[in-house]
Amino acid sequence: MQKSADDLRRERKAAADAMNVAATALADAADDEAGAKAQAAFDKAKADFDKLDAQVKALEAAEAAQAAAAVPAATLPGTPAAGAVPAQVAEKGLRFAAMTRALAAAGGIPYVAAQIAEGMGHSGLFANQNMGSGAAGGFLVPEDVSAEIIELLRPASVVMSLNPVTVPMPNANLTMNRQATGAAASYIGEQQDVPATAIGFGQVKLSAKKLAALIPISNDLLRAAGVAVDRLVRDDILASVGQKTDAAFIRAAGSDYAPRGLRYQLIGTALAATNILTMTATPDLVKITTDLARLELALLNADVPMLRPGWMMAPRVAVYLSNLRDGNGNIAFPEMAGGTLRGKPYRTTTQIPTNLGGGTESEVYLADFAQVVVGEHMGMEIAMSTDAAYKDAAGNLQASFSRDETVMRAIVQHDIGMRHLAALAVLTGVTWGA
Repeated sequence: MQKSADDLRRERKAAADAMNVAATALADAADDEAGAKAQAAFDKAKADFDKLDAQVKALEAAEAAQAAAAVPAATLPGTPAAGAVPAQVAEKGLRFAAMTRALAAAGGIPYVAAQIAEGMGHSGLFANQNMGSGAAGGFLVPEDVSAEIIELLRPASVVMSLNPVTVPMPNANLTMNRQATGAAASYIGEQQDVPATAIGFGQVKLSAKKLAALIPISNDLLRAAGVAVDRLVRDDILASVGQKTDAAFIRAAGSDYAPRGLRYQLIGTALAATNILTMTATPDLVKITTDLARLELALLNADVPMLRPGWMMAPRVAVYLSNLRDGNGNIAFPEMAGGTLRGKPYRTTTQIPTNLGGGTESEVYLADFAQVVVGEHMGMEIAMSTDAAYKDAAGNLQASFSRDETVMRAIVQHDIGMRHLAALAVLTGVTWGA
């Protein structure tokens, strides 16, 4: 099967990462043998990169030539006259926001919302959509509309932006087998028995956990029509759900109602001793670099393929690393300006605390997100009320009726797990930047 340009670009990126790892190993080689091994790995990775780079550039050149040589198709009846402005592609998520606003104005009644949408200029917004109600009076957002908001939710969440494997959970549950231990080969002498080894299997069990967000919206705003209002509604939902998704997927201890976050996936396993590490005391550039390498080594020693590796850290830690300088005043990690650290993308989130331990500690995560599995059930369900009471950010009880607000509730159901636990490492006790 012929590979696409995107496939080749991903392989080229993997080769570049391998070059970076080999170059680091070469610089840190303790003896000639280790240096020769690292040099051979670097040469192979560079050859792979050069080959893939040439293939990508050839495909890009061919695509550019095809675009330049394209000729207009024959004009069909009904085609706008020359010079007419083509219709713009609808901005993703705005249909969802307009639907939500119409539902809010209709008191959550889809039939009435369809008529309101017509009056707002959104003709056909509810056409051919499932008008059934979800649980507890909610409206189950149609699949085609929900797909847009879920796609936008992924970059809004740090964990989802690092491209984990997403799988549907049609029945709200999913069980996947994973290989826990492999067979082992041995050298034997004449007439000696071959030692038998067994392949051990484990399971990844995901069950849909319900995430609900309450978003109060001013009725004055909902009464207004326009793309700016739809953007505000959409972005408010994305921010609320995305932030809480990260809080659960990264550090939730797990329960019958909440996912078990990455921080606690290793707890109680044999890998806790090798993949949950502690920051080296009195950090300096050498110790910080060593601690980052320890996280990488924890994954590499377990033969993790590092297909989509990524870092997660608190903003304080990222700012400190990006400003760290060596003894000559040079920026220690200049690649952070481009969004990578030691050749791997990094993300920052305030959902990783900076007040752990003695009050100043944080954590740094490294994972191969090709081994992180997120199960998604349903799409998104929304419900709204103009009479509901809710607690604001300060914990004060507010009444939406007296404040002339509509309280919207958005529900998504998902869970997170690891296909291979060794593909995750955590550095604890981090005081960088404190």
